[in-house]
Amino acid sequence: MQSTDTSTQGDGEQSVEALPALDRRADLSYLDFVEGFRAFVLDDTSYQRSAEHALDHLESINGIRPSRLEEFKSTLDELPAVQMHNRLMRTQQEMKWHKLAPSLGARRAELEKELADFDDQGPGKLLLDPDFQPPGYVNVHFHLQPGTYYKDSLSGFMYHWGTKVFFRGDDDRDVLHDKLVDLVPPPADGRVERILDLACSVGQSTTALKRRFPAAAVWGIDHSAPMLRVAHRRAVLLKSDVTFAQRLAEQTGLPDDHIDLVFAFILFHELPIRIVAATVKEMARVLRPGGVFHVFDFLDSASMSPLELYHRDFDARNNGEAYSQDFCDCDFHGLLEANGFSVKHTGTGGGYVKTYFAEKN
Repeated sequence: MQSTDTSTQGDGEQSVEALPALDRRADLSYLDFVEGFRAFVLDDTSYQRSAEHALDHLESINGIRPSRLEEFKSTLDELPAVQMHNRLMRTQQEMKWHKLAPSLGARRAELEKELADFDDQGPGKLLLDPDFQPPGYVNVHFHLQPGTYYKDSLSGFMYHWGTKVFFRGDDDRDVLHDKLVDLVPPPADGRVERILDLACSVGQSTTALKRRFPAAAVWGIDHSAPMLRVAHRRAVLLKSDVTFAQRLAEQTGLPDDHIDLVFAFILFHELPIRIVAATVKEMARVLRPGGVFHVFDFLDSASMSPLELYHRDFDARNNGEAYSQDFCDCDFHGLLEANGFSVKHTGTGGGYVKTYFAEKN
């Protein structure tokens, strides 16, 4: 059975089956249902109306609209519509992994051999460190993914399938990553010779960056060997000459003043604050003067509505987001400036993502 999802590069001149087939056609149908179910839950406005009505009531009592989570959390927790929404948000995540883990696991030997067959193929390179020790802070089941991001040999395939469902098809054929990469302005002097994709996971933004800047040397780094092996397989299929290396965001091993452009998509909310600070410091070291740092990550708490604050708290506690609340509460803009960056632009394009475009002084 063939997966219906493909990845493309350029204007569609290349098309490959980047996602491995699931064990049974019924498994694909099940995940298609979960994708639609997730869309239904996220688009349902009944709980939003109920929550807004409760916030209006609190405002009428207190004479001011509540803005801090502790002022309204217990009230929203008691609303039946909110309780149902919360239960379904957790359930749709559990359903996804409930099917993916056994379906991919049934093909484990075949998929492990396939990854091994691709490890040494080109045109790009895969650099894994046999002595690499994952730091303790990554031992988290982000998004409830079984085996975390690195403990299962099929974690990369699991993540790629999981994010397909998570983005409700919006990232099929890498559309979302291509769109974000195309938003990235180059350095003011136009020089883009070396690019770093920070915490690249399965490499969708890495190959998009190579498409956008074909003359540049593009590196994608991640702590997870299973993720990097899937990223490399995918890049080989796309004939994309990029390098994937097992490195930490806060300790890249790259020379000083070496990189022209760094790209980071939804990384920092999955790091403890001390590692967030260390990573920003590391980016200030490896970027050249005039180099640019582009971050797409969660909204800061000050930019969130009361209902968004409530959802972020629920997601942190019920979706494996152990560090997200601390990141949302921190002054990331100030942290960039304190490490020698000039923040040229910030923006909230809708949804949960905020953008930071910064230049190294």
